[in-house]
Amino acid sequence: MERSPAPIAELVAALCYGERLAERRASEGAALAGDARGRQHQADVAARERKAADLLEARLGELGSLDMQRAFAPFFDAFFDRTRPADWVEQQAFHYVGDALVADFAEVLEPVLDPVSAEVIRRTISSREEQEAFALDELTRALEQDPGAADRVAIYARRVIGEAITQTRRALKETTLLSRLLGGEEGEKRLVLDLLDRHRRRLDRLGIEPVE
Repeated sequence: MERSPAPIAELVAALCYGERLAERRASEGAALAGDARGRQHQADVAARERKAADLLEARLGELGSLDMQRAFAPFFDAFFDRTRPADWVEQQAFHYVGDALVADFAEVLEPVLDPVSAEVIRRTISSREEQEAFALDELTRALEQDPGAADRVAIYARRVIGEAITQTRRALKETTLLSRLLGGEEGEKRLVLDLLDRHRRRLDRLGIEPVE
């Protein structure tokens, strides 16, 4: 089945804008690192986010206009403003939970994309195993040193997933083409349930109970 480029362009535009903010968040996270290893890792993450944004923008230029990103600015700005990490532990929780949510979102959408867009998104968004593994190791070490931090990580993770779902729903209400790509209201519900299930499994790997 041939897929209309308009809603796919909206999706790519949203991911472009998000990646630019993710690059900034990763760069700012270097200041929270306690050692050179952590600072270098954050610099590497920022570089990967920048490269991802460049590739996504190139694809967006083929499908539509770079100006399409502006429609998603209010939602991504709100998400990043309300999930600002206070320290290194929360910074790594953001990577482990927040970045992974974006990868989950992209993976769920791949089947409804055209082959070229799906491959671009797979290369830029979906493949984050190394990044997730580093964050998991850092969080595991932090919780071993201070088991009491588990509640704080759980609360922060709840804030991240809550804001992600809230801002995604807001964006879908304002961008009907993207909502249609997901399959309308029922498709949106399936997406949210899928993301929540993946989120719970991720916290389970960390040994943390989700805060309801």
